[in-house]
Amino acid sequence: MTQIYRQYKKKWSARVVLFSALTLLVSFSLPQANARHYPDVPVPFKNGTGARVNNHLYIGLGSAGQSWFHLDTDNLSSGWQKIADFPGQPREQSVTVALDGKLYVFGGVGKSSASDTQVRALNDVYRFDPSTNQWQQLATRAPRGLVGTAATTLDGTQVLLLGGVNKAVFDGYFADLATAGSNETQKSAVINAYFDQAPADYFYNRDVLIYEPTKNQWKSGGQVPFLGTAGSAIIAMNNRLILINGEIKPGLRTAAVWQGEKQGAELKWQQLPDLIGVEKGAAQEGLAGAFSGVSHNAVLVAGGANFPGAWQQFSAGQLYAHKGLKKQWQQEVYAQVDGQWQLAGKLPQPLGYGVSIQDNNRVILVGGETTDGVATSAVTQLSWQGQQLHME
Repeated sequence: MTQIYRQYKKKWSARVVLFSALTLLVSFSLPQANARHYPDVPVPFKNGTGARVNNHLYIGLGSAGQSWFHLDTDNLSSGWQKIADFPGQPREQSVTVALDGKLYVFGGVGKSSASDTQVRALNDVYRFDPSTNQWQQLATRAPRGLVGTAATTLDGTQVLLLGGVNKAVFDGYFADLATAGSNETQKSAVINAYFDQAPADYFYNRDVLIYEPTKNQWKSGGQVPFLGTAGSAIIAMNNRLILINGEIKPGLRTAAVWQGEKQGAELKWQQLPDLIGVEKGAAQEGLAGAFSGVSHNAVLVAGGANFPGAWQQFSAGQLYAHKGLKKQWQQEVYAQVDGQWQLAGKLPQPLGYGVSIQDNNRVILVGGETTDGVATSAVTQLSWQGQQLHME
């Protein structure tokens, strides 16, 4: 009996060694084995902005104040390094596009000057030159307030900016709140009047704005054939852009996905399949502040936030659609492959309102806020390989 046991143990040990070797071989052949490990941002980071220039990632503003940081993706061990501070007022929800080796930062929500008493929708433009580590405010103003705006480039020479709140309506709300002061009855009246409106009555931007940095001029790219949105995710892919979800009024998101293809000076629009719900057959509430990017021709959308139940209340005739509802940050990752959406996986935690940066076939998720708006400094990368999601 002892001899049989020894022979069995010897054979089993050999199998374990062989299995371990095969496991090691397989694990290193998987895409994750060559994944980069991006270091955390030095500060909790949400509602900021950023972009990639060559092999460097740049992020700043939002909860980082006027600070900006860069990361050399060829030397990740050096970590995020601080660069020159932003010269303008601190702000949130700015958008950044990289053109010709420089960063162009547009708008956001913040005070227009140090002496300003309330936040506003900003429309100023700044440029950062990495070669000199210098910022410059450009002598131009966007024709719209740029809060909740989505921005990208299709040709590397122009910036396309879509959506965003109406500056007059947005600024007016905060001015009315300031006037109400500590009078709770008056404040409640302002809040109810503001939220109790139909989506079209917020006049979200439907114009496609085109900025040409070589001329420092703005042009019209036509109008979108749908209600303007705020907080949409945007992706540039094969000379077209994809605009995903966003809010159509405060507290109410859309599940719609639209594709715009450049034709002459304007975009030709086509509606794509709506983003699917978390559960099979369930409707999608829609997302704002989601991360997005492209990996091996798959469109990836992750995280974001919404108010579950808002569409039910809105459909029942309640214009103040999110009244009494709790904002929820989402964790799901969706992939659109061959024109169809699928639930691909989950983020390590619910997350939204961070920065998405395209790094070749990787989508880098920088910072963001999790449940109850708590900022995080984590950096996550997503990729789509072998018909499945890989996350690091």
